[in-house]
Amino acid sequence: MLTALQVEYEAVRRHLQDVHEVELPQGTLIDVGRTPGLNWDVALAETGPTNTRAALVTQSTIEYFGAEAVLFVGVAGALKDDVRLGDVVVARKVYGYHGGRESVDGFAARPDAWEPAYDVDQLVRSARRNEPWVFLPPDTRPRTPPRVHFEPIASGDVLLGFRDSETARRIRRHYNDAVAIDMESHGVTHAAKMNRAVRALSIRGISDSADPDKATRDAAGSQETAARHAAAFALRVLRDLYPAGRPAQEQPPGPVVVVSGPDRAAGPAAWDSRPVVKVEGQEYLLYEGPGDLLHESRDGDVLRRQAVARVVSDGDTARGTYAWLRQVEWTRPLPGPGGFDPLAALEQEARLCRALRGPDVVQLTRSGNTATLALAWPGDPKLGRPRETLHELLPEPPVPADPLRLWSIVKGLARVAETLERLSGEQFSHRALQPTAVVMERPRMVLRDFGLATVPPRPGENPGPYQAPEQRYGSGARPGPATDVYQLGALLYRALSGRIPEPGLPPYRGSASVPDSLIHTVAGALREDPAARPDVRTLRRALLATARELTSVPPQR
Repeated sequence: MLTALQVEYEAVRRHLQDVHEVELPQGTLIDVGRTPGLNWDVALAETGPTNTRAALVTQSTIEYFGAEAVLFVGVAGALKDDVRLGDVVVARKVYGYHGGRESVDGFAARPDAWEPAYDVDQLVRSARRNEPWVFLPPDTRPRTPPRVHFEPIASGDVLLGFRDSETARRIRRHYNDAVAIDMESHGVTHAAKMNRAVRALSIRGISDSADPDKATRDAAGSQETAARHAAAFALRVLRDLYPAGRPAQEQPPGPVVVVSGPDRAAGPAAWDSRPVVKVEGQEYLLYEGPGDLLHESRDGDVLRRQAVARVVSDGDTARGTYAWLRQVEWTRPLPGPGGFDPLAALEQEARLCRALRGPDVVQLTRSGNTATLALAWPGDPKLGRPRETLHELLPEPPVPADPLRLWSIVKGLARVAETLERLSGEQFSHRALQPTAVVMERPRMVLRDFGLATVPPRPGENPGPYQAPEQRYGSGARPGPATDVYQLGALLYRALSGRIPEPGLPPYRGSASVPDSLIHTVAGALREDPAARPDVRTLRRALLATARELTSVPPQR
């Protein structure tokens, strides 16, 4: 939902709950929230006036969120006498009225018109027949309900304040069926048209009559009233709008969760047999996932469980925040003084997260011989589920390296290296990096946790394909920050080749689309001797330089 002015923004914002701010790569700040009763995540932006600004913000917002629909909501001036103040005009067409050719014969219009999709057209007609003002607070409903006009709108970059001006006469001459005028709808709908899957609509409340009395009416509160009416009708349309390809009678799909086993098993039952885990009054709805995203392991007397979960609040399993849930259970009496306490290690990791600006701590509990730590996991506002991990971005089976995918991975892992550098500065190391340990919080990547940072290094730790040489049994070197460098190099090698580095495997030779600097960086990170590898800071700087270089690599044919 896009607005041009602050008064329009506030009219929509008051309908949103659970709002958090998102910064787009271009720096645009967006409020993302939900409206009670609607099955949509709503991203709200203030574009500023003019069609150009509106188009630029619309395009970047659609791309960032993968939007299903775009509603442009705000105020407009009336061009017809039968359109009253407070009425709502929904654009059946949007004319870009500046299109034309001027010659000695005068002005010849070259109309540039946009129309909404047929299903959206029908939704508007249905909404104005059935409870059009259901989202208008009762104390703001006027005695005479505003009318909804489904008619054309003229849009240009001129603020019209005189109905007998040359611009007004030109609109009456060439776009005679337009009943309202604004300065942004053409830009918004043009940007939406470039994204074929996005349905768009411009909804404008009438705040003036495009005459010299505009300033007086604005001062009397006409813009607030018009914006309030437009926002209410926009939400009414959104109530019946469903994602493309989904029948109206079909409810949006719920999360993919584990559904086998009892609904709320008690005691030490495995997490893969229970969909809901309760931790001191807080409930978590568990998700299935690749790799170790739903996993249970035993190491001697220590039982570890972990899963991606939805944080269930007040019994509402439909929406909420997400968490990376980890639980450690000590199955015998806790160790005495000086012994390693795995429960205390989990508590120390929570302190590290707070100190190093790591994942936010959602919950930390310790009861008897069990400790549980829940860390914030980024959510996907479009799909209504947890964000995916680097696992989904790596090629399998091997495919030629793609510059755009490589740029995303290199830039993202450079951000991960920044966190690892802070961890190293506190004399800790992660030592358990793998694709599912890196979460894609676009356009960034973040760590799901701090791995083995608070667990003392030992031979044989982190078994699996991303185990560094110094972590294997019989190695003389001690795992540490250089281990993180090796594992970052292994992730990059996998991104380049589709394979996991193994002893004796020939180095990656590269292709025309892969900068030599990246090949050398990966080769240096994968050296057997930890002392011969670059430190985390050097690796991070090399990745940032490579990311800049990748932006200039021509796309493959």
